[in-house]
Amino acid sequence: MLTILLVAVIFGQGQSCDYGKYFITAFPENIAFYYPYIPSNYLKITALYNDTSVDVYSYNTLMFTSILQSGETENVSLNVQLYKFGHSSRSVIINSSDYIVVLSVSQQGDSMQTHVVQPLKNLDTFYTIPCLNYSEMISTFNKMGQNISKKNSLFRLVIINSEDVSNHVIIQKQQFPYTEIILDPNGLVQLPINGSEIAIEADYKVAVLLTHPCVETSSCRCNIVVNQLRPDFKWSNFFLLPSVVNMNETLLHVTSAMNIQLSGANLEPTNFEPYPSNLLSIPSLQSNSQYILASDAVSLRIISPGLFIELIPEYRFHACYMVQFSSKHGEVLVIAETAYKDNVYIDNRLLSSTGWRPIAQSEYSSVSVTVEGDHVIWHSSSIIGVYMFERMRSGILYGGPAIALKVEPDPLGCLLHSSGFEIIPTPMTWVQSYQNCMLTKGELFSPTSAEDQMLISNFLNDQEIKEDLWIGLRCSLFSLDWYWQKGNMSTYNVSYTHWATGEPGDQVKGMCASTSPNPSNSIKDFPWKSVQCCTNLKSVCYRQAKYFSL
Repeated sequence: MLTILLVAVIFGQGQSCDYGKYFITAFPENIAFYYPYIPSNYLKITALYNDTSVDVYSYNTLMFTSILQSGETENVSLNVQLYKFGHSSRSVIINSSDYIVVLSVSQQGDSMQTHVVQPLKNLDTFYTIPCLNYSEMISTFNKMGQNISKKNSLFRLVIINSEDVSNHVIIQKQQFPYTEIILDPNGLVQLPINGSEIAIEADYKVAVLLTHPCVETSSCRCNIVVNQLRPDFKWSNFFLLPSVVNMNETLLHVTSAMNIQLSGANLEPTNFEPYPSNLLSIPSLQSNSQYILASDAVSLRIISPGLFIELIPEYRFHACYMVQFSSKHGEVLVIAETAYKDNVYIDNRLLSSTGWRPIAQSEYSSVSVTVEGDHVIWHSSSIIGVYMFERMRSGILYGGPAIALKVEPDPLGCLLHSSGFEIIPTPMTWVQSYQNCMLTKGELFSPTSAEDQMLISNFLNDQEIKEDLWIGLRCSLFSLDWYWQKGNMSTYNVSYTHWATGEPGDQVKGMCASTSPNPSNSIKDFPWKSVQCCTNLKSVCYRQAKYFSL
């Protein structure tokens, strides 16, 4: 069972991580009409593995293509902002050959917003829409007490079809007939919403953005807000609210489809009916983080002038994150178990801070640290929650949850995958098997020591293998010497061998090697045999552990 789990960890992927190979998004309108600047919209695309090809499409046209190495980030500028309500083909599709993460950045003058674009695996067909009291919310944002223009009184909903087929979408409403929409393949629709909309149900997966083009704040300033909604199946009932230094007035909003009760360290128990629109003031969040407990699964947001953040549920804490900052005013907020808070790393150094604060009535503490540039935040033995914030020149905050990379902690760093074996069940020639293992970022296993041979023998015995498997050993056509082919490296120093009796045979018998279950022994130690290279055999791949760094 342990071996099976190991293989699953190596070649399976956690469904809550923010990396993937296919993404679809859009750039909502960023008015910032107080600033006569041209909007700047771009994607920050970072590869997790070497030689990752990335293609970006919009309007069914290839807008960008490149090959990225592990930890390399490319900024891709796109002039595809959504200016009108209704249907549009201004979606942006990102395809890659291996795992990447994508951060969306929208800027116009001092109006700026970022959010982590979710891969296809994190999308769904059903979303509950936050039922905000928009007038109350915008009035709260407007510190000058001025009347809000009717033009900017409504929020917008952007629904993006993630599939290359027509998609039937229903928008459910309270006390109103539902709205039906047909989305073109990879198309989208932008709609004004007034709080009556309660849910989205689609035939195929969609991405959903809740956005406002110009939330008014203070001193005749405004800022775009963008929140990519999480589908209902990713909701939870336990949250740890982040405390951000010098954040202006903070409100809490809950989204739920049923009657729930909310309580926390500094909240009186509060009952909510389905689709609540209440905004709760949480002034203690200015100086301390706190926990929130719901009686059932909900989605929580903290709202502040220019800021609209869907919180990370505790069950979605990870061991490793990436943070990316465009300015020199970056702030990382980390939530960690109090007993293990001293084992948080920024890149290759410990996060050393005396600013940790316990979160009342919980096992967690939080800390904020100022950084700039791009970094990997990870924990050596536990899971953590990480947020990344920046400030505009006006001091208004923007940002949100950091980019989640890996759930399982590792004492050596941000572990993308462990080392281990995989049996390839499709019979292929030696060359085909070698190339196939390379495509999975591994290699044909090469047992170059007695310890390696014991590892592979134990693994194959656990898997009850009863047939020959290719390994990474073959004979040179020129020197007739046996050598190991490990990745792109050829090693002729074959100091350890484990040939079966009478092996290797002459070159006519075979110039490639397999490991074979010797049926005469009760405990099989899988000695080697020479086999003709064009023979079709199954194979055993091995992947080295992969740690991520920028």
